[in-house]
Amino acid sequence: MNQTAQKLAIALILPLLATPLIAQDTPSETPRFKITNATITPQIPVDPFADNARDGRVIFAGQPTEEDLRTFAANGGKVVICSRSESEMDRLKFDEAALCEELGLIYAHLPVSSSKLTAAEPFGLNLILSEHPDSQVLMHCGSGSRSLLLYTMQLVTTNQMNKDEAIHHAKELGLGDSSIPYLEKALMDTPQRAIEAVDPARLIDNVHILTSFGTRHTLSDTQSDTRGIGAARRWVKQAFEEAIDGHNRPDSTAPFVTFDSHTVEPDGRRIPEQVEIVNVLCTIPGTNTESANRLYYVLAHLDSRASGALDATSEAPGANDDGSGVAALIELARVLSKESLDATIVLMATSGEEQGLFGAKLHAQDLLDSGADVRAVLNNDTIGDPTGVGDLDGSAEVRIFSEGLGLDLVNLDDPDQLKSALFKLRSTGSESDSPSRQLARYINSIGKLHGELPVKPKLIFRPDRFLRGGDHTPFNQLGFPAVRFCEVYENYDHQHQDVRIEDGVQFGDLADFVDAHYLAGVTKLNAAVLVHLANAPSSPSNARIITADLTNDTTLRWEASPESDTAGYEVLWRATTDYDWKKIKDVGNTTEATIDLSKDNWIFAIRAYDKDGYRSPATYPTPSRE
Repeated sequence: MNQTAQKLAIALILPLLATPLIAQDTPSETPRFKITNATITPQIPVDPFADNARDGRVIFAGQPTEEDLRTFAANGGKVVICSRSESEMDRLKFDEAALCEELGLIYAHLPVSSSKLTAAEPFGLNLILSEHPDSQVLMHCGSGSRSLLLYTMQLVTTNQMNKDEAIHHAKELGLGDSSIPYLEKALMDTPQRAIEAVDPARLIDNVHILTSFGTRHTLSDTQSDTRGIGAARRWVKQAFEEAIDGHNRPDSTAPFVTFDSHTVEPDGRRIPEQVEIVNVLCTIPGTNTESANRLYYVLAHLDSRASGALDATSEAPGANDDGSGVAALIELARVLSKESLDATIVLMATSGEEQGLFGAKLHAQDLLDSGADVRAVLNNDTIGDPTGVGDLDGSAEVRIFSEGLGLDLVNLDDPDQLKSALFKLRSTGSESDSPSRQLARYINSIGKLHGELPVKPKLIFRPDRFLRGGDHTPFNQLGFPAVRFCEVYENYDHQHQDVRIEDGVQFGDLADFVDAHYLAGVTKLNAAVLVHLANAPSSPSNARIITADLTNDTTLRWEASPESDTAGYEVLWRATTDYDWKKIKDVGNTTEATIDLSKDNWIFAIRAYDKDGYRSPATYPTPSRE
């Protein structure tokens, strides 16, 4: 008999020795104990990770308990790799590293953020796995997703699998649909390269050059080489040309720079005399013939103003409004012209913005008249100063303003069309799902996807600030999806002000108030968004939510995206009170999907993705009987 069994037997007998024997002639009482000859065996610890995903010797788990780790060690486990952040581990009720040391386990801490995953972490993981080739390994984070992401990246970076094989393998191991975009992003080179290439020093240098023209008022001097709107636009054209120099593209897709000139007659408001409105365009053609006709515009206005809207002679440096945006355009030209993007990027420095949005309005009308395929418009206006009155800190965010009315409401002069559109808007609850709102949500998704971005989107569901407008407005009015990038806290002492000091307060839009690193952060966000937009497939068209019958589920149908590299589609949904998408389901390469949720309780959309993992903006489905 082993020692454990002996001790148990003694424990059972001792009470008998201390208790009087029960008389045999007392049948009304039963014995208090019954001793059998059963064999007592030690209990084997139950594996707490028996149901977890595993790849050979590697187990993937959420946060283990103290008991889980003790059992892992008792069952022969050797290595624990934690991918939770320092702050997450600080909140843990026990010291995981110390416990692993006590148990004789090898412990490694490789903190991972899904949105910041790079090649460095996978190589670190590979080093640990290589040093312990025969050991059972427990990889964990909060839920197991980050650990799976890290492990899958390691398979690719060490050439054990190609990208497609690794993604398929990750899905088989249980990586959820919502985590797949982070894995695919981590395997992309172009977005990260574009983000890293943005140079704060170049940006602020160009802001200073723009302010050196004294004023860039639309009605200012056009003949001088050093002062006024004429000198400024010629310099911007030259700056664009220098930025795209060395692009190494074939002639068919070589970037080019042009003037876009319009004559505007007096309007009785801010155009007192005939004036030439000149926009400066830098076009970076798409390199994929299937996508090159898709246009993605980025705007910033070149003109500036002082306190008086018609004052064309006073100093109006326009450093932030909107020298910051124009500097961003020039930097984007330099960065993106070096990349091979499927669709076409157009960077346009507009004129006449402060006089009535004339440059943008006239160009947008030309685009509409010509049938141009404009898929998105990003207007960067006042993006250089992260502080407001009282030195408020807005350095981590940039506002994204978006219009809620969609294409159905463009003809406001047609009462019948307006009535019909308003009825449709009211009956479907689609007032927050216009193409511009979907573009805003897309920008937000890129901000989440790229954790390395220092400035994140802050969605503002209104067309613009009160009493204000911007160059995205005429594009919206003509039915093009368009949004505005704008710093979070504006200081109106530095906008539309004569340069002066009053009571010790500096007024005027001076370069001193532009922060190079914040401006670079907003420019990086633009660059990332443009890379993803240009390389993604077209958004699904003719998307419908089927309403023929009362059902407890939701059926969606759409037309396939035309690009040959389209790999599949995802259905997105959110609660009716949520501002952004919460759930993702990969439905494969199909044009119909049924989701086990009621259409009455959720808002749905569909987006396309290609073989490289680039995703389109979402398409909101309209009610349909078929």
